[in-house]
Amino acid sequence: MYQFHTDHPTPYVYLDIARGAISNSKLIHKFGANFDIDQADDPESVWTGGGLYPWASLSSAQTIYCVSTSASDTTTLTLEGLDANYDEITETVTLTGLTAVTTTNQFLRVFRMTYDATNVGDIEARVTSASGTIVAQIAAGYAQTLMAVYTIPRGFTGYLVSLDATIDGTKTCQMLMYHRLAGKPFRIAHIAESDGHYRYDFIAPLTVPEKTDIDIRVNEVSGNDARVTANFDIVLIKD
Repeated sequence: MYQFHTDHPTPYVYLDIARGAISNSKLIHKFGANFDIDQADDPESVWTGGGLYPWASLSSAQTIYCVSTSASDTTTLTLEGLDANYDEITETVTLTGLTAVTTTNQFLRVFRMTYDATNVGDIEARVTSASGTIVAQIAAGYAQTLMAVYTIPRGFTGYLVSLDATIDGTKTCQMLMYHRLAGKPFRIAHIAESDGHYRYDFIAPLTVPEKTDIDIRVNEVSGNDARVTANFDIVLIKD
């Protein structure tokens, strides 16, 4: 098994991981956007669903209800997440527009969805019912979730190597990376002020144990209707 050292690895190591040349390892690139944050509403998570990400709605594994706000969306949708054991799980369903379809599997986490066409409406993954809480969303026209949240699967250790955030125009904001270790509350793991673009490359990657939730949030926006993006890269190494 490859041993990930604490000194900053060369880009060639990342290339070898991406190529599959280093066994029991892979790269995770997460990216998200929140296109409308107002001063009265922050803090908000960086995802298109708006507001803080509803972690409490995924306290147990459950069936996911997949639905669009447009009757035109009837192509296949792939969900990626974790099952009740925090193991990685993927499922593909065929949407039926305004009528919800349910997953066969139960998901404890949903951290990515992709749609096999350009979606006309917002595609939503909901829990409890077709009108329940949204836990993942593909904004109209994007065909891909934009959600800067992630959970480390069971049996893996994550190494956070970089993160960045942007805010539109001349606005400023506070960018916070929260993480929650299994059985613990959310705590701040990284914080920065951004006046357009912020990037941080960890010289020694930040170790993130299995089952840890990651949530990029924005606070103290300097103006209404703020458009914010966030990205982060993690190397997963199988324990």
